[in-house]
Amino acid sequence: MTAAAGWSRRRWTAHLPTISLVAAVGVAALVRPAAPIVLFALLLAYPLARWRRLASSSLAAVLPAATILAWRSIGQPAAAPDGLDCANILSTPAMWRLLEALAGLFVLLSLVIDRRASLAGLGFHRGSRRVRALALVVLLVLGPIAIYAGTVVGQASIAGVSLFGVYQLDFSQPLALLPALIFAGSNALAEELAYRGAMRTWLVPALGVTGANAAQAIVFGLAHTGEDFTSAAAVIPTMLAMMVVGFVGGVIARRTGSLTLLLAIHAAADIPIYFYWACRLG
Repeated sequence: MTAAAGWSRRRWTAHLPTISLVAAVGVAALVRPAAPIVLFALLLAYPLARWRRLASSSLAAVLPAATILAWRSIGQPAAAPDGLDCANILSTPAMWRLLEALAGLFVLLSLVIDRRASLAGLGFHRGSRRVRALALVVLLVLGPIAIYAGTVVGQASIAGVSLFGVYQLDFSQPLALLPALIFAGSNALAEELAYRGAMRTWLVPALGVTGANAAQAIVFGLAHTGEDFTSAAAVIPTMLAMMVVGFVGGVIARRTGSLTLLLAIHAAADIPIYFYWACRLG
């Protein structure tokens, strides 16, 4: 065995604990009933690793995402039927996602304090003036485009099978934009901090820059295989697309040093999802 081969084997052996943690969170994303169990195990393992002075960076990296996945495993309560909850700023979808974001942020902030880290180190800061300006433009332009795309998806099908069921969205209530922004903003903040923030950043010591970015992108893609699809044919393409989106998002976060642009893109893209949950007709 050559020296290079031996080094490579030792390197992969050193990566196995972190890869196992990422795989466990991936299982939690795919099998929702497993998510609370995975989170409980990670919450037990983290203080033990800190007590034994073991490397706990990888555990910290996956905990926020595991928290979000465990919350989603409970299942989002349905909004009022026939769109009656659409313009309610306290609508169930908006408040449910807000609580999810708060749960993820609580765990993340606890880890930041424990590790004497900073949110800015995870990309949670305004970024450059150019990044802020671009984020504002993206939010204003992509939001209406995403809403229009949401209506198109309601009529889309593959081989005659609708992707999310045939539906129409009710845009007759302008005040619905307020709970939609709460929903989209909460979802974007929770997921960007968990994946492009904590997971991408804190996995670097174990997996390197590219490996850490790939790991968060894979779990992000697996997390988008929920029960919203009425056609199984759409699950894998959507999952793969979200993996690509997650990886590109990680590259953007690293190059800009900020999550600001990603938060704007993510929030704009999620606005029609609120209308799907709370303002859907049919």
